[in-house]
Amino acid sequence: MNTLQNNLYFRLERIAFRYQPYLPRVAALLAILCTLSIFLYGIFLLEAVSQAGSRTAAERQIHDISSTLSVLEGKYLSATQALTQARATALGYVTPAQISTVVVSGTPSPLSFAQK
Repeated sequence: MNTLQNNLYFRLERIAFRYQPYLPRVAALLAILCTLSIFLYGIFLLEAVSQAGSRTAAERQIHDISSTLSVLEGKYLSATQALTQARATALGYVTPAQISTVVVSGTPSPLSFAQK
């Protein structure tokens, strides 16, 4: 066993002496890679936090707009239920003299009025 250990140590010393000049370069390269990795991780982490903040702000804005829309829908429903023929006449609405129909052909084209 002692001979096997001596032989292994001898091999390790040969490898260490052979690659000794490259060790500072390898250490510098690993240090640069670690620094770059930490820097990129920080950037990605800050981006994730900012995206979460933007999402929260957007959800809050959606909630506010939904509340405003609900209020407007309530006003619309109360206004349409109060609209009668007599009130429409009082507001200045008149019965149309002629009715126009909108016709859309099978081919994509702008809407047009077809007079009957």
